[in-house]
Amino acid sequence: MVKQAGRFITLLAAVLAVSVLIITPVNAADIRNGERLTIPAGDVINDDLYLFGSSITVDGTVNGDVIVFGNRITINGDVNGSIIGAGQDIVVKGRVRDSVRVAASSLDVNSAIGGDLVTATSQVNIARSGSVGRDLLVAAAAVQVDGPVARDIRGSAGKLIINNSVGGNVDIEGDDVKLEPAASIAGNLTYKSEKNAEQAQEATVKGEIKHIPPPPQPKPSAETIGQAIGGLVSAVVGFIVILLLVVVVIKYAAALLTGIIFILLARKYIPGLVDTLKSKPWPCLGYGALVLFLAPVAIAIACALIIGIPLGLATLALYIFAVYLGHIFMGLFIGKWLLRQRADANSTGRLIAALAIGLLVVYVCGVIPFVGCLTDLAVILFGLGAITYRLKTELAG
Repeated sequence: MVKQAGRFITLLAAVLAVSVLIITPVNAADIRNGERLTIPAGDVINDDLYLFGSSITVDGTVNGDVIVFGNRITINGDVNGSIIGAGQDIVVKGRVRDSVRVAASSLDVNSAIGGDLVTATSQVNIARSGSVGRDLLVAAAAVQVDGPVARDIRGSAGKLIINNSVGGNVDIEGDDVKLEPAASIAGNLTYKSEKNAEQAQEATVKGEIKHIPPPPQPKPSAETIGQAIGGLVSAVVGFIVILLLVVVVIKYAAALLTGIIFILLARKYIPGLVDTLKSKPWPCLGYGALVLFLAPVAIAIACALIIGIPLGLATLALYIFAVYLGHIFMGLFIGKWLLRQRADANSTGRLIAALAIGLLVVYVCGVIPFVGCLTDLAVILFGLGAITYRLKTELAG
């Protein structure tokens, strides 16, 4: 059986290796990771560059996209593609031919971006030396636009300050909107805010200025409070149900994997266990109850004696394993009964099929209120009892 299990694992490894070779591109991207990563000045990367680290600095030229995730990220070199990533602080000082799409705590743009700037950031600063070649799409707490934006500015910002030209419209939802003297908007200014925008005398808006105050919030009534509480209760119940389902699926998968290993390594013992439970169900139940309830008492007594602690801990581990194994064996027994398999039907495929179906029944019944407790107790008692009874018979024989 051990040899068969080894062959099975070897086969799986071979299948996995072949799959990886098939799905992996011949020309893989340049992937680098480390605590501190630096692409030196003068280096030219003729591929997409993937970077993962804490402190990342790109001084060289990248003729492709830069996909970057780190804490402190500084792009000093030119990127002839896009930048996509996330970090704590991101600084873009090199020219970017295409778009920049990032999430960060702070973003500083000190150079030209040829495409869009899309960012979810706490603070965005486009310096006077920076620019956006297409749209600025932003969700941020504070946005300072000192460099030109070729097309639109859209999104939400707690505070938006514009002090350069915008080639299209500005459509923003925020608390504070401010147009400083160098601000020039070629299209419309539409903002949703409780306060009026601040506009310097020199600032210009060629299109329409539209201020949309937020609608007044209605006072909560008893009905709306009840609906909110009902929605909250429904959400909590739904979350608990989903969590239980996830736990059941994980437990099922773990038990199935353990059961498959049990089948591969101890298949010759399964017919005897099945026959024992089938012919001696009540003795198995009695032995199961005896071991389940008396073994913890014996383990506690052993652990109370200093010299018996190692024996008690070892027995405890064996006890837990036996209970879990009895659970798996009962799933196998139920599956064989449902599939009408003979006790000596001992092929690996049939046993795994029986195990999968039996465990599914056990775990589905286990989530039913009240019924689940009885099901779990019966499964443990009969499974543990069958193993104990069979072991006693083998030792007596």
